[in-house]
Parts: sequence; C-alpha cells; structure tokens
Amino acid sequence: MKHTSLVDVFHGSGCIDLPKPEGIAATWNFIKALCGNTHPGAMLPFGKYSVCPYSGGYSAGYGTNKINTGGPIEQLMPELRLKGFSHFQNSGTGAIGVYYNYAVVKPYYNSPASDYGVTGEIASPGYYAVTLTESGIFCELTACRCAALHRYSFDREGGAISIDFTNDGLYDLPVLRGKAIDPVITRVSDRELRASVTLQGVRFHFIARFMGSGALDKDGIYRLKDAGRVELSLTANATSMDAALAEADNALTFDDARKAADDAWEDALSRIEIDCEDETEAKLFYSNFYHSLVKPCDWGDGGFLWEGAPFVVDFITLWDMYKTATPLIFTLFPEVSEHIVAAYEKLGEHYGTLPHCFMLTGDTNIENKQARVNAEHMLYDAWVRGVKGNWANLCRLMIDDIMRPEYSDFTEGGVCPKTTHMLDMAEGCAAVAELADTYGMAEEAENLRVFAQNWHSAFDPETGMLYADREYYEGNHHNYSFRPMREMEERIALCGRDRFEAALDRFFGFTHGEDKSARFEGFNNETDMEAPYAYNYIGRQDKLCEILDGGDRFMFRAASGGTGRGGIPGNNDSGGLSSCWLWNVLGIFPISGQNLMLIAKPKFKRSVMKLANGRTLTILRDGESAYSKSASFNGRECEGLKLTASAMMEGGELVIRT
Repeated sequence: MKHTSLVDVFHGSGCIDLPKPEGIAATWNFIKALCGNTHPGAMLPFGKYSVCPYSGGYSAGYGTNKINTGGPIEQLMPELRLKGFSHFQNSGTGAIGVYYNYAVVKPYYNSPASDYGVTGEIASPGYYAVTLTESGIFCELTACRCAALHRYSFDREGGAISIDFTNDGLYDLPVLRGKAIDPVITRVSDRELRASVTLQGVRFHFIARFMGSGALDKDGIYRLKDAGRVELSLTANATSMDAALAEADNALTFDDARKAADDAWEDALSRIEIDCEDETEAKLFYSNFYHSLVKPCDWGDGGFLWEGAPFVVDFITLWDMYKTATPLIFTLFPEVSEHIVAAYEKLGEHYGTLPHCFMLTGDTNIENKQARVNAEHMLYDAWVRGVKGNWANLCRLMIDDIMRPEYSDFTEGGVCPKTTHMLDMAEGCAAVAELADTYGMAEEAENLRVFAQNWHSAFDPETGMLYADREYYEGNHHNYSFRPMREMEERIALCGRDRFEAALDRFFGFTHGEDKSARFEGFNNETDMEAPYAYNYIGRQDKLCEILDGGDRFMFRAASGGTGRGGIPGNNDSGGLSSCWLWNVLGIFPISGQNLMLIAKPKFKRSVMKLANGRTLTILRDGESAYSKSASFNGRECEGLKLTASAMMEGGELVIRT
C-alpha cells in the first residue's frame, strides 16, 4: 500500500473531537486552542507553494472557526463556505499576526457571489478537489516547485475566473488582516496576468497563466467562450518579476504536477517504514508524519532578502518546532536540512541576529518574547546530526546573537525578566560552547560555559523548583521546572529525588487528581512536550510510558478512533505536535540543544528510519510489557535508556526491551 494512501490530509483541521480520556489522561487540563488549525491545501514536502480552499477561517484561511485562544470556539459560519482558493498558508499556528492567503482565485458563472457552499471535498498529499454547490463548478488544486496549479471544470457557458491580488489574511477583523500596498496589475495577453503588490512589507511579483477556451478581458477576468476545462498556473516570486518569469516558464501542467507531487510525498513519507497491520494505526502515523513535513518552506535560491543562495522561510513557531520538528527534519532529509542551515547563515549575516520567527515579512520581532536563542538550539541539532554547513562562520554568528544588547540582562546580570528565557539562554550557551571548542574559539567557549551556569539563578533553593512568582510564557513554574537540562542530576538534586518525583506525580495527575492548578496540559500546549521525559532521569519508565500511552490513545485520534478533522489536541504549530507524537510512538525522543535521545517504549514491533546520511536506523521492540526496561544499540547497552544523537546517525539496530 502506498504511503500517500494512508494520509488523512484533513487530520487536525477542525475543532478537537477526541475520545473521552481514561486513566491518567482523564486528569489532564486543556488550557489553550481547541483546534489543530491544519489545512488540506495542496503542497509539496517543504514546498514553496501551498494552494488551499479559502473561507477566511482562523488560522490557516480554511474552515469555519473564528479566532480562538482557549475555551469553546466561536464559529465564523455554520458550515464551510468558500470565497475562493488562496496561496501561502500557516500550518497549525495560533495568533501569529501574519496569515498570508494571497492571490484569491474565484471561479464562477457570469457574476461572482461573496461565497459558495461545497460538496464532495477530497484530498490527498499534493491534491485537493471540491465541487462548489451553487454553481456545480468542479475545482482541483495541486502544486509543483515553480507554481500553484488550479483546474476548473465548467459544464455550461458563462464561466469566469477572477484573482484578487490584494487579499491579505483572514476574515474582517483588523488583527487578522493586512493591507495591500501599491498593487500594479497588468494584462500582458489574452492568457497572462502579471501583478506586483506589497504584502506584509514584502514586494511580491505574481504571474498567472491560463490555458483553456477563453481569454482575459480588459478588467483582468478570464472569461470562457464555452463549457470546458481551464488550467491556471500561478507563480509568485519575492525578488523580481524576471525571477517570477523564469519560474513560470518551468511550471508543470496540472496532471504532471499532480503526479510529481504524489511521487514527492511518497518518497518523503517512505523515510520511515513501520511494521503495522492495523490500517487505522498506520493512517495515524502517516497523517502525523505528513503534517510534520509541510513547514518550513524551501523557496530555492533566493527570496525577499537575497538571491543566489538557499532561502527557507516559515519558521513561524520555532519555539515549538525546534523541540521535535526540526530534529526530525535533520535526522531524515539532507537537502532541506542543508538549505535551512545555509539560510540561517544568511539571516545572521543580514540581520546580525538569528530570529526565532522568520516569515514572509520584514518584521523579525514577531512574538519575540516567547523565547530566546531557539535558533542556536536548532542549529546545534543540525550540527550534531552531521548536516553540512559553514559551521565555523555559523558558530561566530551564534555567539554574536547570544551577545546581542537585548540579551545583556543574561550575559551581564545573569537574570532575565522571563525565567524561561534564562533556561533558553543557559542551555543555548552550553550548546554553542561545544561548537566554539571545535572551531578554535577557546576563549569564547569558556565565556559561554560561564554564562551557562546562570541557570542556577532560575531555581528557588527552598523548593528546588523554578521561582513561583516570576514571569512565564504559556505556563507557570510547574511545567517549566521539568524541562530536561544538560545538568539534570544537579537540577534534580536541588529538589532531592523523592521531592522531584512527588512534584512530577502531582503535575501529571498520579496524585492530587482533583487539583488542576498545576497540571500537565495533555499535549494541548507545546510548552509541555518534553516534560514527561523528566521521569527518564529518575528511572521511572513505567510512569513515562503510561503518560505517552495516554497521549497516544486519547490525544491524537478522533473520537471515532482514527484520523479526522478533530484528531489533534491543540495548535499543531508547524508540525510541532505531530512530530512530538511521532517521536513518542517510535520510542525515541530528541532533547534539543543536547546530543541526546531519550528512549521510551516503541508502539511498533519494528520501524526503520532512512537517515539523512544514507544509513538506516532500525528500532525493534522486544517484549510486550507496558514500559521499557532496557535497551541496546548495535549490541551495546544504553545506560539510563539514553542514546546520543550522533550515535543514532551512525545507523544500526536499537533494541528496546519491554
């Protein structure tokens, strides 16, 4: 069976509809967005283009939701109605401030309506199709590396297609909308439109080419002479119209693009093979794998900041992505990994800093208070997995970023306003110190190691937990207190092992089940993704595996038991949650910023990861008990159920005994 046939593209695109939780999962406390916010648009793995049915819904432009950040979701409309089909979407994000959905294409008869009902939605990786109810127009979408492709089938005369090049964002709410600046639209011929418009501070150059029995009128509307089928190829470039033309000339036809997209997704999804006879479980796996591979977006050689070098964008929620999504990419996909590293080198040279939110906008300060030095964690993870890059220069750029004036509170005073930033900075400094040692920057490495010790100032010596009265982002001192750290033994000693375990038990609901004031959020919020693995450090694999099993059974599947629109427990945040689930069920989990994989219990008897360097990692589960007891890698015991990421990349066989 093809891997693409196991993907539910709609997984996570609607309000959560999960099974009623049982056991430990019944004690968890959802606090945030109650929708995965994914979308079913057509795209390639890490593709530049995404083309999606557009309703104006939050937050990808698809669906029926209004803006939401917790609690019951208000509905924008009682059922899905489309305004057209748009380009470039966020994937799984919450309130991020920039929502794209550019160049809205609308097919209709005679004169357009404001929106249209839908029937017969279908989608597979790289393809989407729907019939507009009132008009009966059959609409198909796909994408290739050089264009977004549309195909519309009109069964009577009077058909027309318009493009709104000025759309920016979602429905009519100021915080969700941007303003198009200086749009210039030119009808080049009966079949080609060109448009240049500034959106979110970026000048986009669009080329729309039509193929069918009609022609563009003086207003830029494509009108058919008779019933029939029309193909539209839409190219966008953020460097120049000449560059857009070069792309447009290399665009595929619709059928060729659809086949190439299916082939590309089949290749990407085949990077992990699982032994699984249960089709429902296989669909869950490959649907989550799919949603882990849509971001970031590789724009090839250039974007709005430079030409002639890799340009990778849409690190929209790097504070989530760096924990699980980018380690997955660096483990499996060599080309995009090298492009990410090269793009961040260019970003560092261009801005003098390494942003942790990089979108199609000139503003790199979006959500800049969420976290610090996430890029350093991400780049370390690439380095330790052997991704090629100009690492000596990147190390210098990382040091410069750490030493930026905005971070002097940490580098000079040792304390940040947000306590979580102190942990970000300390762990990032320790990671970059390794690179500095490697590339002959001994003095800088020593300074970084001194800075790394500032983590002590974040913890209350009376409680052994982070200070309760300090500022935190999307959490409190409880959930952040269980972050896996490099000096974890010393960190646990601050509490004492028994008190540390008691605090963990209370947080995850093993005790004080009625008290939700300091409670795990059940994978509803990426803040807690790595927190269960704190149990690994005190040898309580039974509790770790019980939590992971609860997450698998009650958080990442629809109430029906399989995939579905309601089958992701919160904002998927550019693949952050889906990739977290993926690592959990594979039985190994990356600790970002460290050369470390923590071992849990594999869901499958056997899985094979095709590593980015051409080697393979086979993970075998030996036994049927509820939790992992020991493991060996290539015949050597994994002390403490740990494995280095660099060893993992050597490939071989990991046997996990349960």
